[in-house]
Amino acid sequence: MKLYYFPVAPNPTKVRTYLAEKGLEVPLERVDLPAGEQRTPEFLAKSPMGKLPVLEADDGSFITESLAIIEYLEELHPDPPMIGTTPLERAHSRSLERFVDLGVLLPVGRVVHATNSPLGLPPNPAVAQQAREMLEQALGVLDARIGDGPFLAGARVTVADCTLRAAFGFAEFGKVEIPDRFENVAAWYARFLERPSATLPF
Repeated sequence: MKLYYFPVAPNPTKVRTYLAEKGLEVPLERVDLPAGEQRTPEFLAKSPMGKLPVLEADDGSFITESLAIIEYLEELHPDPPMIGTTPLERAHSRSLERFVDLGVLLPVGRVVHATNSPLGLPPNPAVAQQAREMLEQALGVLDARIGDGPFLAGARVTVADCTLRAAFGFAEFGKVEIPDRFENVAAWYARFLERPSATLPF
């Protein structure tokens, strides 16, 4: 088994954070995105859209999409549970993860690539502004939703925490401000940064 990744990219970071929280060791192979290694025929044979992360399974097949990789690993290693132990828990954790992915990670990525893209994409102030508005709306909903914690879904770390950690790490890398008025979100992040999984390099 092998995980193809790039350290700055948020979706590979989501999976690497998950692996660290699970205590799983999977060999890593770096794919240099700025150098265009994701567009080589060799890599496109693994990931036809040229996206990361990619998990090479033990049978030599390749799994793309971060959440699909996580769910595959979760089925192989169910303890500690990070998606849930009942159908309802799994539905709630998946719903929360998708909200964080689409409402926080996606607009953070759009702001980064529309302002100071590490891949060299041209600036686009209109896209950046629209993404910032989407981000603030989602953070407001998330701030109101976080309960007594310590994690997004309550007492246990879930995939949603891994996704939000990746989003905030990419925001820091790309100098995207997370407004401090979202106090519950800020408190969650301060707690999560104390975890060993939060020491992954960006």
